[in-house]
Amino acid sequence: MPEGRTRVVVLDPLHPDAVTELSREHDVVVRLRPGEDELAVLVADADALVVRSGVRITAREVEQAKRLRVVARAGTGTDNIDLAACRSAGVQVFNIPGASAGAVAELALGLILAVTRRIVRADRRIRGGTWDKTGSAGPELAGRTLGVVGLGRIGSRLADLGRAVGMHVVASVAQPSPQRDAQLRGRGVTRLPLAELLSTADVVCLAVPLTEGTRGLLGPAELALMRPDAYLVNVSRGGVVDEGALHDALLRGRLAGAALDVHAVERGVPALAALDNVVLTPHIGATTTDAQLRVGRILVTELRRALAGGSAAGRVV
Repeated sequence: MPEGRTRVVVLDPLHPDAVTELSREHDVVVRLRPGEDELAVLVADADALVVRSGVRITAREVEQAKRLRVVARAGTGTDNIDLAACRSAGVQVFNIPGASAGAVAELALGLILAVTRRIVRADRRIRGGTWDKTGSAGPELAGRTLGVVGLGRIGSRLADLGRAVGMHVVASVAQPSPQRDAQLRGRGVTRLPLAELLSTADVVCLAVPLTEGTRGLLGPAELALMRPDAYLVNVSRGGVVDEGALHDALLRGRLAGAALDVHAVERGVPALAALDNVVLTPHIGATTTDAQLRVGRILVTELRRALAGGSAAGRVV
């Protein structure tokens, strides 16, 4: 490494333009999703780590990285980073909130259409030589109720998209208040307690961060509140839904269908893949070319600021 240059280790996919720009100022090493042993070697002399959701930065890695000053999450959330260990070691952590919220919300709407209109099922049937119009019939979204769980950047954008196609939008939020209720009503959104939202919405979409409070948010009891003709869409984090309970509910006909962009385990073939009324995508909500370009540009700017001793705008720790 050239003398005086900091070492930035990129561990998850990052837009090529951002890697090029980082290389102008830093010694950049790109090793996508390394194994545990290789990760230990990579972090040993790293000044900064860049991750998405594919690599976990635990207390072990933080302790091994004696020069580490910054962990940058190229996206939202920090559930794969041990924040307490970083705080104890004086390592600044920041993420890039908002840059990909629109992309995730667009995918959520696409997943809603895919599962309710049975688009993926119809595609599979045609590829198998079966032209089944009747079996591919599904409800129109206009006039139906969209229940958004979590009304942050993604949920708010999805609420706007839902209203744009004629859906009634209800939402469950973490910290309700009369002022928040008034704001929501001004946007054409009605706040409901989670249990009421689950029991009344035609489509329930999860758009919450993964925290101790949201882990397992929808388990067997919560899924049982949903109507048998309702659909569940998850674009938040895999741990928010009990996927075993979801599989059981779908198998027993207690839900009409589900679509997931996020999964409890992101490898192999999920059990849900065997069901014909399920649509699965591999955590691609934020991976549009436009969103990744935006994220890369912001990350370069904020990482430069953090390594210079300042605080990144999206600072978490």
